[in-house]
Amino acid sequence: MRRGRKGFQLSAVSFQLGMVLLAGQAVAATTNAGVPAVVTLPANNHPSVSMALQFRTGAVDDPPGKAGLTYLTARLMAEGGTEALSAKELLETLFPMAAGVRPRVDKELTTFFTTVHRDHAAKMIGILTDVVAHPRWDPAEFARLRDSAVNDVEKRLRQGDDENLGKEALSELMYKGHSYGRLTLGHIADLKTVTLEEVKAHAAKVFTRDRLTIGLAGGYGPEVVEKLRTAVATLPEKGTPVVEVVPQAPHKPRVRIVEKQTASTAISIGAPWSVSRNSPDFAALLVARSAFGEHRQFNGRLMQRLREARGLNYGDYAYIEYFAQEGGDASTAQTGRARHQGEFTIWVRPVQNENALFATRAALYELQRTVGEEPFSDEEVERTKGFLDGYVLLYAPTDTHKLGFALDDRALGNDKSYLATLRGEVAKVTTADVNRVWGKLMKALLPQLEIVMVTPKAAEMKKAIVTNAPSPMRYQKDAQGNVPKKPAPLLAADKAIEKLPLGVSGDADVEVIPVAKLFE
Repeated sequence: MRRGRKGFQLSAVSFQLGMVLLAGQAVAATTNAGVPAVVTLPANNHPSVSMALQFRTGAVDDPPGKAGLTYLTARLMAEGGTEALSAKELLETLFPMAAGVRPRVDKELTTFFTTVHRDHAAKMIGILTDVVAHPRWDPAEFARLRDSAVNDVEKRLRQGDDENLGKEALSELMYKGHSYGRLTLGHIADLKTVTLEEVKAHAAKVFTRDRLTIGLAGGYGPEVVEKLRTAVATLPEKGTPVVEVVPQAPHKPRVRIVEKQTASTAISIGAPWSVSRNSPDFAALLVARSAFGEHRQFNGRLMQRLREARGLNYGDYAYIEYFAQEGGDASTAQTGRARHQGEFTIWVRPVQNENALFATRAALYELQRTVGEEPFSDEEVERTKGFLDGYVLLYAPTDTHKLGFALDDRALGNDKSYLATLRGEVAKVTTADVNRVWGKLMKALLPQLEIVMVTPKAAEMKKAIVTNAPSPMRYQKDAQGNVPKKPAPLLAADKAIEKLPLGVSGDADVEVIPVAKLFE
């Protein structure tokens, strides 16, 4: 199997079989010219079977003026019924099986997942493959789901989810002009113009056998792979060429202020980079990131210094690859999102508006210190390695999780299992490795970081950023109206932080967008 920038190419050899290890188990990845690829975990005695149909298509395939077309198409396939079953009948059939078909659309991949008791595996094969190969294309369901997609962006994201609003606004800013540069969920005006005929035509172009990988795990029988392969044979054989994902060019810092009447300010910071799980120094980078700010953990500097020492907000985290905040299961939410363009981001959860600029500066201040006055210490690195040694085991507690990571390995062209090798790679990392890798990458990235704030009084915020006006930390008073005493070193750091430049060079580098126009 070879990987080029346009995706994976099947070998001229008629059959290839690769074996990699995943959490102590072998994973077979097979390809055969003219048929879908297959990724399987060895069958076990578990009562459930996990299946996935993953296509090399996503938001990158949305035509100009049709942002959200792939997302809407996948939802209509999964929720709108099949030729044999209406949408209502599909739900009624799946309910007693305690199963469902879950579509996940990302930038480069669209995956249809299902988990079902092994007694129902044969029946689910027919349903799952009918969803992708024989959708009903019901006009009423199309209208319902199109309205739902519009409302999801217009009502839920823009009006009720400031954290994800900021993260998605940062993504469009970072990837302006790039194939990742449009919201996966779609733009409101674009979604409103999509027709059912366009959805059907799009499906025929991107949900095809040459773009498909079949995934299977759990307590399945030996006949299931062939049944799945046979069932998808009615899909179109070839689709349009896979979109080439080229590296995003570096640029100078920019700030986007999304003006919205809010009681607090959501902040996102980041920039694209070339790092991926294939990078030889990824384990060292993982340790550094965790020591700096692991998602929803207290061991990182960001959490300790922004939340614990100053009480700024609920949490502060950093990420070395794309991260989706989707429900309570952070691990499951990350599979099916393999990307060839990497990114580094910082998530500063909402802070009081009066401390928004200080919190932004504080995150950048702590990042700068990791490559300046305060590189990671031996104690930090060893403590973080000990934490990760156990924490990475939580990445894939079920067959569905393991299968998701195995599919991502194939999508990224990994020759070895990411999960199976990760603990060993982390164990070998030294403090020198961590500071060398992190320092080199961050010194290059710091002059490129972009910032998004979702906040009211945007004109005042813009003026403060452009003029580099001080933004003193305002601590909360106690019940008696007094500000609690803080250590002298913390107060000295506050003074340095309140004057930290954000890197913009003038008025043109800070844009204000009313929330009503975002993703329009």
